[in-house]
Amino acid sequence: MSRGDVIVVGGGLAGLSSAYALHEAGYAVQVLERREDVALETSFANGGILTPSMPDPWNAPGVHWQLLRWLGREDAPMLLRPRAIPGYFGWGLRFFAASAPRSYHSSMQANYHLCAYSLDRLRAWRAALNLEYAVGTRGTLEVYRSPASFEQAVAEVRSLSSLGLVGEPLDPSAAARLEPLLDEIRGDLVGAIHFPADESGDALLFCRGLRTRLEARGVKVAVNTAVRAVRVTSGRAVGVETEGGFVPGERVVMAGGPWSTALLASCGVSVHVEPVKGYSLSIPVDASAGPRLALSDDSLHAVMTPLGATLRLAGTAEFSGWDTTLRPARVQALWRLLAALSPTLSRTVDRERAQAWCGLRPMSADGRPYIGATSVAGLYVNTGHGHLGWTQAAGSATLLAQLISGTPAAIDPRPFAVARTERRAWRGEIRPVEQHS
Repeated sequence: MSRGDVIVVGGGLAGLSSAYALHEAGYAVQVLERREDVALETSFANGGILTPSMPDPWNAPGVHWQLLRWLGREDAPMLLRPRAIPGYFGWGLRFFAASAPRSYHSSMQANYHLCAYSLDRLRAWRAALNLEYAVGTRGTLEVYRSPASFEQAVAEVRSLSSLGLVGEPLDPSAAARLEPLLDEIRGDLVGAIHFPADESGDALLFCRGLRTRLEARGVKVAVNTAVRAVRVTSGRAVGVETEGGFVPGERVVMAGGPWSTALLASCGVSVHVEPVKGYSLSIPVDASAGPRLALSDDSLHAVMTPLGATLRLAGTAEFSGWDTTLRPARVQALWRLLAALSPTLSRTVDRERAQAWCGLRPMSADGRPYIGATSVAGLYVNTGHGHLGWTQAAGSATLLAQLISGTPAAIDPRPFAVARTERRAWRGEIRPVEQHS
């Protein structure tokens, strides 16, 4: 017997994962996606890495000086476009406030808990559903060219080791033995850290596979269905208004990435989430010629990930509002990443067949996603994951299902609550949200 109807708004990683977790929890679920297929927005061509090893938010202490230094530089890892500043103003003040060391480290630890839990859940889903999405299980190798950055990274790994993070510092020679592709540049490196528990995979293939499994279980995934508003009656969400008419539901989950913010605001719910543009480059390669494991270059703030017969280069954060223009200069920065990590591969790949892409990540101001109930009864949220959307997808969805159903939460949900100021002690059990509404 169903525990009730749930409408999930959004057919990307967050939405489809939420649908699966809620279906497993006993709810009758339907997914509404505005595009013509699933995962055509933020989830389409991300970096492909699943990295509990990288839980740090983008607003590290001193980020404001970095943004000022990088103004006008098209090759900058983080680029703020001046014309977009008014749209980010209130969010930006919170972004900078959350870069204070105490807030930053608190968010990093909360993210790590969610990332590690999420990867465990993803492995369980993969086995249960027989999902194939170009999975890589050799971990991530992060390389460093600056002694100071390397020392700082080693210290951060140690600070998270008590929580379970395993990272092995390597000298350049050891890094090249682990990843032979790096042998020709080892003279440029001061060190590397190998994170063996990390994974990689194609998020688009995952979403398509998950949609197939959901539909086989009776979950409806409606594409070309744009949600215009949440209908709220007597303080409770009772469904959504779409271009095709009203869709009733006892509960509504907003998992539409940065597009969730306006729909929530129309209900009086405020989440500090704004779009931040990221770029990627997908290059056909012979798997034997590419890297064995995912590589992250600390100095370039970008990653190179093997995804079967595709090599994915991804990175950069561009604060340009809702602008989805694919800018050649930003794509060139990814080509430079390839040349910096493997000059030989850079010369030999077929550049004509490479596919460039950009998409809008839903970035919360404090670097932590929003997961759980809102002030409107029956209305829930799962968004704001930023660059950790793939890593945190399965864990966020499972935590959301636990909160909605009232089953014990596997991790402390308070850091991800819509009401961040909640101070009640967490004892591992959450009463059904509906009882508080």
